[in-house]
Amino acid sequence: MSAQSSVCRLTVGGSMESVLAQARLRILIVGCGMAGGTLAALLHQHGEKPVVVERGGKNGASGYALGLYPVGERVLHGLGMHRRFQQISRGMERYVVHNSAGKVLKEFPLTNFIDKYGEIRGVDRGMLLTLLRSHIPQENIFYNTTVERIQNNPHGAVVTFSDGSAQAFDLVVGADGIYSEIREMILSQREYAYRSTGWGGWGVWRSLEDFDAVTYRELWADGWFMGIYPVYNKLAVFMGGNKKKLSKFTAAEFAASLREKVATGILHSALQSLEGLENAFFWNIEDCRATRWFSKRVVLLGDAATAFLPIAGIGASMAMDSASVLSDELSRTDIDYMPVALEKYVKRQKKRVETVQDNSRFLAKIMFRNSLFTSVTRNSLVKMYSLQGLLKDIIKIMH
Repeated sequence: MSAQSSVCRLTVGGSMESVLAQARLRILIVGCGMAGGTLAALLHQHGEKPVVVERGGKNGASGYALGLYPVGERVLHGLGMHRRFQQISRGMERYVVHNSAGKVLKEFPLTNFIDKYGEIRGVDRGMLLTLLRSHIPQENIFYNTTVERIQNNPHGAVVTFSDGSAQAFDLVVGADGIYSEIREMILSQREYAYRSTGWGGWGVWRSLEDFDAVTYRELWADGWFMGIYPVYNKLAVFMGGNKKKLSKFTAAEFAASLREKVATGILHSALQSLEGLENAFFWNIEDCRATRWFSKRVVLLGDAATAFLPIAGIGASMAMDSASVLSDELSRTDIDYMPVALEKYVKRQKKRVETVQDNSRFLAKIMFRNSLFTSVTRNSLVKMYSLQGLLKDIIKIMH
């Protein structure tokens, strides 16, 4: 072996050669989160050999809690992962809304929803990612790697990686999240837009002991809110509000202020013994929508195409749903008809995803209220709504 070829194999691009040499379609997936991890697992199941680059490390931070709807869970059924998923998650049986004093405003049982469509289950995102990645050959995933440049042509794309190496692909899939760098490389700024709610918050953990393990609870007030969500053996606690107000606090200080606002009850108990306050990550609560999902040989997937507000907890499920549609189209095409496959993917999925995103935006309009007057109005509206009314478009796509 020459010194030159030895150096080549140590680069990201060079290390991909042995995998791509066996591939029917040379596919690069950028991002190994929910969308990218699901697509890679599905393509591998179909006999394809995609390679994946992931910005984070193999054992790095992997996010927070998420809820998975039946539309996402069915993808896990297809991958043969659902039994294991049930073991690492918890089913949600009711959703309870509290007023600013911590008293129950309305309870939404999920019995009818579950009977018709299936369960909504809470899971630690890191555990679900580990499950998905276990079904992808580890030599196909390149961690601590980003894409620096894409030369995007009608018949292929040449990608330059963060180590300076390059590789040619038949398709590049941008699954790198709401702040997608791949999207910036292929679309103009007029072709996608962020929508901010003006709110944000911190997600932290605490022990699930002594808490109802099947009930999600949220408290909505004037300019602030909190929620508690059981997942496996932990309780996810989210604390948020208007960003202008929150700018005066650290996560620990805000938790202390909430303990004073909610002086008693189950939500007050949830604010005790919180873990990770010192290093809590602040989330901007905003979404993003792209008017186009692909250009030549680069296609967007998941949050890179259409990102969701966390208000309905449907984003991960739709990312997995979109991954299943893209995988289906790719498994039934060849290099020559790649553009047709991408057009079919968009035709099948774009309107469907945007409909659900609209439902999340509708919920945000109801819930995010900054004044006492509008929060009282919101509470009156919540009392009038059924679960079917709140989730009408989400339920529509599950039909």
